[in-house]
Amino acid sequence: MTTSEDLPVALGQQVLDRLLRTYVTAGAGQFALAVLPGQAVDDDMVQNGVVNPLVVSEWLRTDYDFPLLLRLSDCTPIPAALGTGISASSIYSLIAQYGRPAAAPDTDSGVRVRDLFNRAKQDLGPNPAALPLGLEPDDWAAPSGAVHWQTFDTTVTASAPAEAAPLPDVNPALWRLRSEHGTQDVPDTPRSTLLRLDADRTDVLRTAVAEGKADVLAPSEVVSAREHAALTRPAARLLTCLRPIDTTEPHDAADPTAEASVTGTPTDDGSLHVHFAHSLVRMVRRHAGIPWWHPEMIAEPGWYLPGMRRGQLVPAPPEDGTAHCLPQALLLVRDVRITGSWTDQAHAALGGAAPAFGPFLLRSGAVPSGDARTTTVLGLGTQVIGILGTPMPALPPMDDPGRPPPPAYVPFPGAAWFKTAPKSPVVHAMGRRLVEENCSAYREAPGPQWTQADRDSFAKWQRKLGYRGTDADGIPGPASWKALRVPSGA
Repeated sequence: MTTSEDLPVALGQQVLDRLLRTYVTAGAGQFALAVLPGQAVDDDMVQNGVVNPLVVSEWLRTDYDFPLLLRLSDCTPIPAALGTGISASSIYSLIAQYGRPAAAPDTDSGVRVRDLFNRAKQDLGPNPAALPLGLEPDDWAAPSGAVHWQTFDTTVTASAPAEAAPLPDVNPALWRLRSEHGTQDVPDTPRSTLLRLDADRTDVLRTAVAEGKADVLAPSEVVSAREHAALTRPAARLLTCLRPIDTTEPHDAADPTAEASVTGTPTDDGSLHVHFAHSLVRMVRRHAGIPWWHPEMIAEPGWYLPGMRRGQLVPAPPEDGTAHCLPQALLLVRDVRITGSWTDQAHAALGGAAPAFGPFLLRSGAVPSGDARTTTVLGLGTQVIGILGTPMPALPPMDDPGRPPPPAYVPFPGAAWFKTAPKSPVVHAMGRRLVEENCSAYREAPGPQWTQADRDSFAKWQRKLGYRGTDADGIPGPASWKALRVPSGA
């Protein structure tokens, strides 16, 4: 039976199941679905009744042109980011211009890869720094556009029998009623500023790759602290999970599902009715009608970038069941209507400045007055609530064969890094070394997430080295870290 406590999750499971059956298992099996907190489509997409392709291209580049780290088990984007902090378009441009075959130039493999790069470089067009993005059908945002809309309409009650959950399961953290859909208190940054910052970061990497020195770039040379503040603002207030972070390791960003929400059932009678129309619009990467993105080049394993390590632009997935996915289509909804006999807590949330239910943005202040309890809350226009993406390989796919071997031990990442509670293979390798040195304070085996147990264990290591007082507080310092000899690539 569906209980009132998991009523929103049951509704979310029905929505997810419908979307998967419609857009993934029904003929698009090479795609992965990411369900996101909604983003309202701006009115300026349509001007004088016509979709403006320049506005659409800038919107896509700032909000949907970043590889998305996706947990495949529940279609949830993992709040993390790429170390380089540059867009997929800029990554592709760097690869097309500077990629080199690993095989000898007179071999069949070398000739084939060289031809791939020559074709890709030619199709970049005259301005590789401003590769256009678009959506099909091209009139998708116009009131009379050619988009095919399908209808979802269902009621979930506490007495309804629970069906066996399909795979993947829904993420329960997303399917809650929230009073605010924003995730960070930072200024919204104009798209033009973000595009300029992306170009600045790309120029830094382009110069480094051309000189074969990309491997020695410090993170601050790619993404400065000033840029970090702009880039981690919610893209159009929502998609912080796509934003890059200034760090040498994958680092957790603000989680859009971690906001305060209504607990338990949001309705008095344990039922909810949801209606919306949904459709899919495909992202296109073309210049003057010619595709400039060649997936066969990205999939080719036999090339490298001068001075770069494998995965320096797009890392390998951090764990099984995850993938970095390139956005290929946007999942749109409109005509959202959610009806329920709302509880007092739900009333308060619906009266917030920017309420949301699951991925759906709601119009603020849509609460009944007086003794009325049952009401229909309307969605906020046309919204993007998901992305279909294709998994990407690690890029570059191999190390530059001419770069020096990596150091035997992990360099000191800085004391401040440990104070951010990082999740990284470095933390995992450190924990294993502490266990080997009989300095374990772990109740379970150490893992990649920095915890109090890691700090307590490192404090034991510091005391073993002879440190006392505040010098043995568990935060690694340069000398104690060097003495531990955490192996690289562990």
